[in-house]
Amino acid sequence: MPHSALDKQNSDHLFIPDLCHTSAVFILVLVAELFVLIQVLAFPGSHGFDWNRLAITSLFVQWIALCSAAVLCRLRLLLKHSPITVIVSAVLATVLIITLTVTLLAQWFLWKDAFLLTFPDWTQLLRHAFIALIMTAMLLRYFYIQHEASRQTVANANARFQALQARIRPHFLFNSMNIIASLIHIDQDKAEEAVEDLSDLFRSSLQEAGDLIALSREIELCKGYLRIEKHRLGERLNSEWRLHNLPEPLPVTLTIPPLTLQPVIENAVYHGIQPRENGGTVSVDIALGNDKVTIRVQNPVPDNSEQAVERGNRLALDNIRSRLQLLYGHHASIDTHLTLNNGTEIYETIISYPENKLSTA
Repeated sequence: MPHSALDKQNSDHLFIPDLCHTSAVFILVLVAELFVLIQVLAFPGSHGFDWNRLAITSLFVQWIALCSAAVLCRLRLLLKHSPITVIVSAVLATVLIITLTVTLLAQWFLWKDAFLLTFPDWTQLLRHAFIALIMTAMLLRYFYIQHEASRQTVANANARFQALQARIRPHFLFNSMNIIASLIHIDQDKAEEAVEDLSDLFRSSLQEAGDLIALSREIELCKGYLRIEKHRLGERLNSEWRLHNLPEPLPVTLTIPPLTLQPVIENAVYHGIQPRENGGTVSVDIALGNDKVTIRVQNPVPDNSEQAVERGNRLALDNIRSRLQLLYGHHASIDTHLTLNNGTEIYETIISYPENKLSTA
């Protein structure tokens, strides 16, 4: 079944950080220690900077921070689908209870005799409670704003991705219909076969209406497109497919943004094979290594047509590059090269993207 990668990145609507991860806990400890340092610097002792006070206050605040992190780590899954008011109330209540508990334990530990004979220091309890509530509320506000900004960024990226993908589909349909129209006057049987191929290709494409599809399905789409072109170009068009370090059949977990490879092959046919009197071969090499999928598409270049090839490929390549960057960030790339192979100038397009990793930016 299709799935939306960009939507998956934004499926978690809980704005508080995941304190089950060590990186989040480490940041929390740093923030807590920074708060302690500011507090000690703002109210120095009579003899200047008080290291003992810094140590005791750090111990006190870190106990509150770490205990709160442990409890919120467990509560996070329970709060995942709760309204924002419930989330905020639960977090504030958790931090407040832990702050009061740690304060009472600290009073008992430091002043055991006085604590047993008199009531707890209510002034200190209230002061710590207010500080904890204010600091927690400020952090929650920051996390909420950051989360909403991230959601908006993902939503904008999703809309841009869909717009870029929609720009490819009419282009593919337009070219395919031109092929069929030209075949009608030459061979009606081949035209009928081309219509059936086109119908199968679009049925497959429409079924995969997500941000990622199986690489095997994209290959099937491309082979269908080449069959349509084969009706028009005949023996002038040949294709070769090679897989490296990949099992056959390809696993469905190996994915690719839809219509990523097909426009590259289409350009190879239109700007490489079609202008050549004797045609040529479109070669596709797909390899998996270092957790990256690398696809190389090669086609012969007609004489004195380097600039035309570059112009013809620019729009498709820019489109694909934009979609890859939206999904994978700087981990994906698409590059082109001109090389020589047995005296024949070859135009090569290389697409590289992570096997599984998506951008979280």
